[in-house]
Amino acid sequence: MDKSLLNKPEGSFETTVPRRFPVPSSDHGPPANQPESHPSRSKSSVPLETPSCDANFNGPCAHEVVRDLLPVIDNLDRAILTGRHSGDFDEFMSSIEVVRNQLFDTLTQHGLQEIPGTWCPFDTCHHVAVGQEDDDGHPHGSVVDVVEQGYRFGERVLRPSKVIVSRNDSSNPGEFE
Repeated sequence: MDKSLLNKPEGSFETTVPRRFPVPSSDHGPPANQPESHPSRSKSSVPLETPSCDANFNGPCAHEVVRDLLPVIDNLDRAILTGRHSGDFDEFMSSIEVVRNQLFDTLTQHGLQEIPGTWCPFDTCHHVAVGQEDDDGHPHGSVVDVVEQGYRFGERVLRPSKVIVSRNDSSNPGEFE
């Protein structure tokens, strides 16, 4: 994929991705013949930080996360356009991988963490066993494979990992480092 297409300013493509929702007009005020309904909310007076964030929430406010995800949406739109216009599946997949990594990086900057998987001891707080596999190469009861990655935010598990757990005949449960 031509990575120079990513992070280009809006309107730099000849065509655009269809939007599901109406896009607000580019003028930032009311039409000349209509009074402004909220004069105290003009663009220049909107605070960058919103004081109404939940004080018990140990991370960024939702609007900050959403704001930081907007470039990801832009790049997904660009990847879709690239796929439509190039017809090259490998180029399309490459652009999707770039955007997936951008999304993951943005979320980790806001506190998202992957739950450790393969070779870790099975932990009911972080894992859900969806199967077992005979495997003498792994200690009994350890995670052999991650079927679906789990995530946590701080100490809160958002979604446990779905894993395959080792089962072996060895009486030695093995050591975890």
